[in-house]
Amino acid sequence: MRPLVVVVFLLLSSSFAFAQSKTAEADAAFAQGKALVNQAQWAGALAAFERARELSPHPIATFNIGACERAMGRYTRAFRTFASALDENAAAGGNALPRDLVSDAKGFLGELDRLLVRLTLEVTPEGSRVTVDGRPLEKNAKSPEYAAGIRPPGLGDPSPRGPFVVLLDPGMHVITFARPGFEDAVVRQNFSPGNSVSRRIELTQLPAQIHISSSQPRAIVRVDGMDVGPAPVDVLRPAGSHKVVVKHPGFEPYEARVNLRAGEQTDLRASLVESNPSIFSRWWFWTGAAILVTGAVVGTYAITRPDNREPVGGGSLGWGVVVP
Repeated sequence: MRPLVVVVFLLLSSSFAFAQSKTAEADAAFAQGKALVNQAQWAGALAAFERARELSPHPIATFNIGACERAMGRYTRAFRTFASALDENAAAGGNALPRDLVSDAKGFLGELDRLLVRLTLEVTPEGSRVTVDGRPLEKNAKSPEYAAGIRPPGLGDPSPRGPFVVLLDPGMHVITFARPGFEDAVVRQNFSPGNSVSRRIELTQLPAQIHISSSQPRAIVRVDGMDVGPAPVDVLRPAGSHKVVVKHPGFEPYEARVNLRAGEQTDLRASLVESNPSIFSRWWFWTGAAILVTGAVVGTYAITRPDNREPVGGGSLGWGVVVP
């Protein structure tokens, strides 16, 4: 059945739909919706019927909302709305909707089911947030499927584990996958009516950044045993544990183990402490020690040399040099 048929029926059934309306405002909104349908102003008619249903809920108002959504090409929304109209009718004892409208609603559901796109997604890592055209997905209460284009714009919900099916309106869509610590993945694709498509999405983990500074300028920085330059320095590394060593002449080496999260920045400042070397490492100690050692050797030689020494030429001063 085409929307024109629905329009004709609306004109004939207004008294049935809202004969028991609680307020004149609801009747006025419903009448406005009918008038706008006659002019094919679907967006205005949709708003009017939504207002009427808000003031006085009725399965016929819900049915008319679905008809407007279908005419506007909002198939996922129309599918949900026609199903709601049938559920409301059943809850009211099955007599709130005329038989013709029940039949039309079921026919529209079959038509829309054939037009909807089924996109099977598998996202790694699981728990990544998914949005379609800036809107989060809506879980179908009666099936494992999700529907796009129904909820208001906002942050997506975490994706489920393993493959899952998303129902889409035909046409161009922008699908975004996001997770902290990972680079966003964006899919832009034009889908034909009734298509079934599978996509596997794998997000790329962002590196972590370490900003390393030192209390001593130009101190040399090593990360995981590799020189990365003088401090201060910014270093990109994968998420995980990393060893940082900062060295400067005359100071004790600074060592730290840093645990990094993907996509985050960590500031590390190395406070270097001046070295306090032992006496054996100071230059004046070894110079003095060398003199003492030399004296000891000479003295030892003088004490231990043999006594059978002969003087050599004393000269006029009467002194002599003794040689062994």
